[in-house]
Amino acid sequence: MLYGERVTLRPFRADDLPAMRSWFRDRAVTRNWANHPVISDTLFEADLTGRFASFDRDGHFAVDNEFGELIGRVDFDELDPIDRTCELSIMLGAEAGRGKGYGADACHTLLEHLFSDRQIERVWLSVIDWNAPAIRLYEKLGFVHEGRLERTIWLEGGWHDLLLMGMMKTEYRRRSESGQVAAKVDR
Repeated sequence: MLYGERVTLRPFRADDLPAMRSWFRDRAVTRNWANHPVISDTLFEADLTGRFASFDRDGHFAVDNEFGELIGRVDFDELDPIDRTCELSIMLGAEAGRGKGYGADACHTLLEHLFSDRQIERVWLSVIDWNAPAIRLYEKLGFVHEGRLERTIWLEGGWHDLLLMGMMKTEYRRRSESGQVAAKVDR
């Protein structure tokens, strides 16, 4: 388990499945991830003993708030031990978890783990161009815009751009040492 200021990142449990299913059925939640449905209901059980149980190349964490309530998930994918890079993603499925700094705290906690414990040098992510709250969060965390894949995603009847953002370990350390940690910025 990983502990942030107000969140705990932990492995998924069987009792998380109903909440996760409801998030993935909610188009207001999944519209910022991909086409609907993102994952079929039957795959969640297999994920518990499969990809959610391993924290090697990929790591999928449940995000609990300070009251022990499941509010979302934060993941790293495609961790490359040679290039020392990986992709980060986050979903706050519980409406009560949004807009309160939990996303920043969860990302900061995972970034600290990746840069310190896993010796990653660069973390990157992609975000749909219309997801302004996520873009603001990533910028506050210290991610910089690295590119734009134009008209690469077809959603809700139209083409949309995918923004690519990245952060180097050196920039993360500089921001942390100067007190610019995102968990504090968002509150």
